[in-house]
This record gives sequence, C-alpha cells and structure tokens, in this order.
Amino acid sequence: MPSKKTAKDPKKKVKTENEKEKRIKKEITLLKKIYCNIPKEKMQKIQELINRASFLLIMAQDMEIEILKEKDFTVVTVNASQSFTKPNPLLKEYRETIKSYQAVLKQLNDLTKDEVTC
Repeated sequence: MPSKKTAKDPKKKVKTENEKEKRIKKEITLLKKIYCNIPKEKMQKIQELINRASFLLIMAQDMEIEILKEKDFTVVTVNASQSFTKPNPLLKEYRETIKSYQAVLKQLNDLTKDEVTC
C-alpha cells in the first residue's frame, strides 16, 4: 500500500519563497526609483527603510490573499453545548503589518521631505 504524503512539498515552499524574494526585490527597485536623489549620508538609513517597507508590503499582500481565501470568522465549539464565534487570527496580524508599513513609509517621507525625489 503506498504511503500518503502528509507533509507539504518542500520544493513548492522553496518556489514560493523564491517568488516572495523576487516580489520584495521588485518593490525595492520601485522604491529606489522614487528615492534616488538622496545624499549619501542619508542613503544607508533610507535603504534600510526601503528594505523594511518592501518586506512589510509583500507580507501584507500575502496575508490579504489568505484572508480572502478563508472566512473572517470561525465558529469554535467547546464541549458539545458551547460554541462561539472567533475572528480569524490573521486579521490582527494583517492590521499590525499595515500599521508597521505605514510607519516605515512615514519615516521615509520625513527623512526625505527636504530632498527632491525622482
């Protein structure tokens, strides 16, 4: 009798991680085009913020896809007589990720408000 595979295919996970890295790099490239006329003394900090913003955006986009696939709320049954509705835990993480992304963009804009962007 052939055994069933219960674990996820590791090749698929690697492919997904590579795709995610490509999407992050693409977002980094887009943000670098916006913040291209930055003095060298600010550029290291700007680069860190660009990397962070890109990562957070891709994370938020992936979470959004998962949230749309799943239900917003689930019914949890405790014992046979008790059940209650519980929000999808990914919703809270999504909100926190979006808040972090917005904070990083605000830092980027505050650091570069006196600079001319491309």
